[in-house]
Amino acid sequence: MSTPTDEITILGATGWTATICAEHIAKTFPTNTRWCIAGRSAAKLEALRRDLRAINPDRLEPDTYVIPQLDGDGLDPLVKNTKVIINGIGPYHRHGTPVVEAWTRNGTHHLDFSTETAWMAQMIRDCHELAKSSAAIIIPAISGSSAPSDLVAWLIACYLRKHGLPAASEIVCSGKLSMLGIQGSSLHTVLDVAETYGINGWLTSDTSVLLPDPKHVVKKSKGLLGHGYDQHLGHLTTSFVARGSESVVQRSAALNPKIYGQNFVYEEYSPATGLISALLMHIVTKLGILLLAVPWFRSFVRGKSFDRGSGPDRDESRKIESAEWKAAGYVTSKNQWRWQSSATRGRWLTWPQF
Repeated sequence: MSTPTDEITILGATGWTATICAEHIAKTFPTNTRWCIAGRSAAKLEALRRDLRAINPDRLEPDTYVIPQLDGDGLDPLVKNTKVIINGIGPYHRHGTPVVEAWTRNGTHHLDFSTETAWMAQMIRDCHELAKSSAAIIIPAISGSSAPSDLVAWLIACYLRKHGLPAASEIVCSGKLSMLGIQGSSLHTVLDVAETYGINGWLTSDTSVLLPDPKHVVKKSKGLLGHGYDQHLGHLTTSFVARGSESVVQRSAALNPKIYGQNFVYEEYSPATGLISALLMHIVTKLGILLLAVPWFRSFVRGKSFDRGSGPDRDESRKIESAEWKAAGYVTSKNQWRWQSSATRGRWLTWPQF
């Protein structure tokens, strides 16, 4: 097999999230990084290339590749020419399967921004064994909704292990995203997932779908009407993205029992100011999920949302948007450790507290 010439390829590079990823590479990666931007429009790729050149004229410019079609023939040149693919073409349950299959067959590493838990479960069933045999590393859900949760849980688990402390039997997390508005592709994906898979996953909060052995799942009942209280995190309430994040973290724990322990439980919530606000947020979240099952409601929301690939003004978004995840880890002996992590306007801060 020939040696790949590109270290990184961004697939669907002109999309909303993938463009941000490309800009980050242009700003922060070593200037001799060999990379490629790929998409379906030559004109959009060239425009992005000019924008990236303006960010840092002194770095290696990315190659460009126009994808003729999303199948083996169209993807093979990329597969053979790159070490790592960052796939930004969604919705993934519609466009991502042939990409994962092509990269897995050839042993090329694959990352994506998927929040589509049911699709990820399908890819695990279909591609996990092949990925093991080809040595391809497949990491879905590196987006803001699941990756911080996975990182926070891992930080706590590793901290306890490093200091010879018992493994955390439970990690409770509070995650908050402050946004100017939701970009079109993300909102359309939520609507498409509801149309394709239904809303049962959101309603039942089943977090076993990504586990190697779904029978081995430790569940803990959440508070009445979604309300919870943690002495470190305060009032907590139902989070719309919790099911996906909890599924990802539980899979990480199942694959690394030496770090996380055998009966590890991860729970994620949104922060609330008090009991009343927690109940109201829970009711609104559940009502919104129920409405996603109604075709006319989905059509109405589509008509009011940004188009795919577009969203709020990015300059204004950078002034307003922030993200913060806080978590508390507990061990069976009732001793408590807290490791708080927060990301504010792109900066990560972490520190342990006892």
